Amino acid sequence: MSTAIAADPLAIETRAAASPRRRFFRQLLRKKLAMLAILYLAVFYTCGIFAPLIAPHDPYEQNLVPGATRQGPSAEHWLGTDALGRDLASRVIYAARTTVVFTVVVLISGSLVLGLGLGLLAGYRGGWVDTLIMRVGEVLAGLPTLLLMLAITAAFRTRINDVAFWLQDNTFLGSDARTFVKFSIIVFATVPFAWIGTSRIVRSQALAIREETYVLAAEAMGASSWRIITRHILPGVLPLFVVGVSAGMAGTAGAEVTLSFLGLGIDPPTASFGSLIAAGAGPQTFERYPHLLLAPAIPVTIFFFAWNLLGDALVDLLEPRTQAVR
Repeated sequence: MSTAIAADPLAIETRAAASPRRRFFRQLLRKKLAMLAILYLAVFYTCGIFAPLIAPHDPYEQNLVPGATRQGPSAEHWLGTDALGRDLASRVIYAARTTVVFTVVVLISGSLVLGLGLGLLAGYRGGWVDTLIMRVGEVLAGLPTLLLMLAITAAFRTRINDVAFWLQDNTFLGSDARTFVKFSIIVFATVPFAWIGTSRIVRSQALAIREETYVLAAEAMGASSWRIITRHILPGVLPLFVVGVSAGMAGTAGAEVTLSFLGLGIDPPTASFGSLIAAGAGPQTFERYPHLLLAPAIPVTIFFFAWNLLGDALVDLLEPRTQAVR
């Protein structure tokens, strides 16, 4: 049997290529906390994506009949109702949709486009390009991120109504125009800071890979910079890029929750974890109606922990220095 395998170079190559992936998934399956985190994130994102199908009630339907407001959990309303008689479970599910959309948009625009792109460019090109990108990142990293986000959102707040009314009258957005404008402002306030950590991780790995023999050989053969970056350097930096993204997702979602909690993010009646937590955060409100705070706070807190646990697990599995210690 060993002779047959040795005589088949293709089988050896296939097994060698597949074994790292198999080993990675086997090691990941052994990490129970990481698997629980993945399961929770899968449920969370599924609820966010399919919120209209999963929500048991209309999250915007009010019921101001006496006794219908601030009800505790029941068979009809799993997490109770809020101050306007709206089903809290449905609003939490729709708040998950807000978080899902926000994290995906920032992931694509900030981490993927800016973080990965600028990190690869700085690491491979070096010189003044590297210096310029890294110095800009250092300046942004040295700024008080939350305060600057507050300043950006507050500065645009006076123009929100005019833009929203124009979009409502002249586009297909209709009544969703205001939510779209506020959401866009939060994204624009977050993206300038979302790429910094990712670009540093990608750059450091790209600096090491560009000195490898196969990269130098590709350059000597006249391969274009685009081909070298995409075919030779990108596959090598992807593992660390995934680690960086997973480690930063909790902070990205936290930015939206914080701004909405402070009243500068997504405005009611659109559901957001920040506004839901703010509505139930008063000491007297929490004492009398604890479900108003616990219903949104527990899912989003577990969401943050899940991303952090997954990030730690990926660091153990994908970070080369950790593998070397093992």
